[in-house]
Amino acid sequence: MKCIDSHMHLWDLKTGTYPWLTGVEDKETAFGNLKKLAVDYLLPEYRQDTSSIELAGLIHVEAAWDPSNPLGETQWLAQVLRQCEVPYSIVAGANLLKADFPQLLAAHRQVSDRVVGVRHILNYHSDPDYTFTDSPAIMHDATWRKNFAHLGDQGMIFDLQIFPDQSSGAAGLAEEFPQTKMVINHFLMPLSWDRQGLSDWKNELAKLAVHENIAIKLSGLYMYRRDWPNEAMNHLIDTALELFTPARVMWGSNFPVDRQFVPLAKLAADFENSLARLSPDIRQAVMWRTANKWYQLGVLD
Repeated sequence: MKCIDSHMHLWDLKTGTYPWLTGVEDKETAFGNLKKLAVDYLLPEYRQDTSSIELAGLIHVEAAWDPSNPLGETQWLAQVLRQCEVPYSIVAGANLLKADFPQLLAAHRQVSDRVVGVRHILNYHSDPDYTFTDSPAIMHDATWRKNFAHLGDQGMIFDLQIFPDQSSGAAGLAEEFPQTKMVINHFLMPLSWDRQGLSDWKNELAKLAVHENIAIKLSGLYMYRRDWPNEAMNHLIDTALELFTPARVMWGSNFPVDRQFVPLAKLAADFENSLARLSPDIRQAVMWRTANKWYQLGVLD
């Protein structure tokens, strides 16, 4: 089946500066062994990983490049992705707490007309092993919200990476700024997989799903769990489809992060096998049509 990868990364440690991959220890963390990720991952490696699937397009999501020079990643990608054989879009890195965000966004778009949005990671957790930022209140900052509104005014997407208990704040954004589209990363990153945890996850997800300007990526599952029984994967996919409808649900690989745990061919096959229970229209929506529309890839039938 034709696929669009709605969430992938490239990095070159000789060219860019990635603080999260610099000087890391060889040990398991909450999201894998960073030492194993601290190697170059470029188009040749990605082509090899996707060689057995019908890749129709991709969305490159910022990979936590040096935050003092977020434009550097887009400048690098503009060169690297010229060699890409399929349509692509770029979700650039940016800090919406900065007053000069509008100027940075304009600069990203000037470097590449394939920039269709930005990501500012917002994950906050009381456990430092899980937190990605130093404040749970970023979404409520006045400057941040002004820049979030500007993003939508410019027709740009915001890639939303949060934990389930941050959903109320994001739902408030969706209501106040309906012009800004958001795409949830990684199934909303549920951390608890017992019955109560999944129930809580669904309740939080539902707060976001009622807003038509929010979609969700089925990506990043193997960061939390290394094996997926069919019934468990089916439950997660069915929940996303029930709440968001196929028009707002899309598949993504999260490679090379999830490469530590599963080959990309198996990852895509697991999703396709789960979706085989459903109609061809739903399968095509999840595997490529929804991402194609939201991220303006222009892939044709």
